[in-house]
Amino acid sequence: MLLIAALGLAACDSADRAHSHPDAAPTPGEGAPAAQTGDHVPGLHSLMMELQHRHATLWFAGDAENWPLADYFLHELEELLEDIETLHPTYDGVPVAELLTEMTLPAVHRLEAAVDAADRAGFGIAYDELTTACNACHIASDRGAIVMQRPTSPPLTNLRYIPGSGNRDP
Repeated sequence: MLLIAALGLAACDSADRAHSHPDAAPTPGEGAPAAQTGDHVPGLHSLMMELQHRHATLWFAGDAENWPLADYFLHELEELLEDIETLHPTYDGVPVAELLTEMTLPAVHRLEAAVDAADRAGFGIAYDELTTACNACHIASDRGAIVMQRPTSPPLTNLRYIPGSGNRDP
């Protein structure tokens, strides 16, 4: 009896995946990159939420002039952009990889220059350019309701943004 129930649940799970939400990650072998076959592939929505988190954290690091932390989060943001381009080059007919490269890469390079130069004013300008690029990408992909802005409160309240506070006990 348990075997029959388990087989029934497995059949339902397969049917659910076949009719999954369009934001769901592709099932391995069904549009997933070959390197990801057999692995969990995060959906585009999940990756974009993480990108939003890194975008916000980057702002607070740069605003505090904590250039090593800003460099770290900028690098993490770049890696995630590359992951999105690889895992979801197109989505629902939208050329995601192409849009990300064309729209965000120039602003990311300007952010790198500002962080490397420890230029707070340049950082603010480049950060706003990246935010504008994100919004332009959302509009181009028919997701114009998603509007990014400078964050007003840190996404992580247990992370020290002030430079020089290092790894000392609280």
